[in-house]
Amino acid sequence: MQDTGYIHLSIEEIETLLDQGKRETLRERLTHVHPADIADLLDELEGDQAVAVFSLLPIEVGSEVLDETGSIIRQELVEKVDDEKLADLLDELPMDDAAEFLEDLPDPVSDRLLDLMEPDEAADVQELLSYEEETAGRLMNRDVAALRRQWTISETFDFLRSLEDAETLHYLYVVDAEDRLIGVVPLRALIMAQPQATIGDIMIKGVVSVTYTADQEELAEMVSRYDYYAIPVVDRQERLLGVVTVDDVLDIFEEEVTEDIQRLGGSEPLEQPYFAVSPFRVIQKRIGWLLLLFVAAIMTATVLQFFEEALSTVIALSFFVPLVTGTGGNAGSQTVATIIRAITLDEVRLSNLLDAWRREIIVAITLGLVMGICGFGVVTILTGDLQVAWVVAITLPLVVAWAITIATVVPIIAEHFNIDPTVISGPMITTIVDASALLVYFLLAKTLLGL
Repeated sequence: MQDTGYIHLSIEEIETLLDQGKRETLRERLTHVHPADIADLLDELEGDQAVAVFSLLPIEVGSEVLDETGSIIRQELVEKVDDEKLADLLDELPMDDAAEFLEDLPDPVSDRLLDLMEPDEAADVQELLSYEEETAGRLMNRDVAALRRQWTISETFDFLRSLEDAETLHYLYVVDAEDRLIGVVPLRALIMAQPQATIGDIMIKGVVSVTYTADQEELAEMVSRYDYYAIPVVDRQERLLGVVTVDDVLDIFEEEVTEDIQRLGGSEPLEQPYFAVSPFRVIQKRIGWLLLLFVAAIMTATVLQFFEEALSTVIALSFFVPLVTGTGGNAGSQTVATIIRAITLDEVRLSNLLDAWRREIIVAITLGLVMGICGFGVVTILTGDLQVAWVVAITLPLVVAWAITIATVVPIIAEHFNIDPTVISGPMITTIVDASALLVYFLLAKTLLGL
């Protein structure tokens, strides 16, 4: 298929053609639709309709569509498409994508499909599945073009023309007799070189690479830092094993961002799309943190109980408890989001913690003063009690400064000790700030009001 020949096909058109039994017409129309768009259409169709459309696709196109589909449609296809066809589709996929597909299936189904795949393809996929999850070894593709330094440019082009399954030709990697990685040749340099020149003449030494045990986050950071389309993967003896391409790294970014967002909300991340996860599994993911936050929130109740007498003496103090705790929590949440982003981009670490705190405390003082002035005005208007207004006005800057300090320091220290900062941020920091804000509020009230 040519990229310039793609057309748009609507759900209504597909349903009409299926209802009219015009499958050959639909098959012909589908050959002009991009595989990613076909995958989107399958996600919108009913299960049986999606399977019917998928069955019309040739193996080459079907494999590309299979790679783009969501987990719900994949489950439908695994249940309703015969195993032989699924195995043929997996044979067509790049080995890293085939491994990703199989690892999400129950072991009996995965084993059955592997038995039906071409032996060489199945062996490559099984090797990838033997590596630890979320490592470069699991993500890499072993179909990589490896050159020899003594080859001429002309010989190299002959070699490249013979390749069918190389994952990427943006970078061509050079290995020695023991398959150790010794250089890289960008495709542009190869094209511009004289035919009689050798690979050794144009290769770049000192290749940026990762070992197969490298964590996927480290891999994503390297691609982002160096702006590479691909990163070679080596073993401990520097022998070339495979390559991880930028499309796989984009999937890593999506996965890591999704996990961070879910953890910031006080929940363990879901491994699958929302509708593919059972309610019971969602409960399992949320209950632990919810109970922990429940216990932490007891601190807030304890503070309120301790100052019960002050509350009963000056009822107006209770009116502004949500104002005080909410302001502190909001200030902390804003700071946490900023600091975690800076940590993710490697802009902030323990070595410059003090610089980050100084920067944030300037922000805290300014915001606190603004909130204090606003608080004084609001309390005065609502109650006419200047004493309570002063308590609120003084409390708010202190609470904002404290919340921003906690939200700055805790994630940075957590990251230093290899604890995911998103796990202990968000709701946890908000809960701590709530309790401490109330403590400051009532201590000031007792002091200023003589309670």
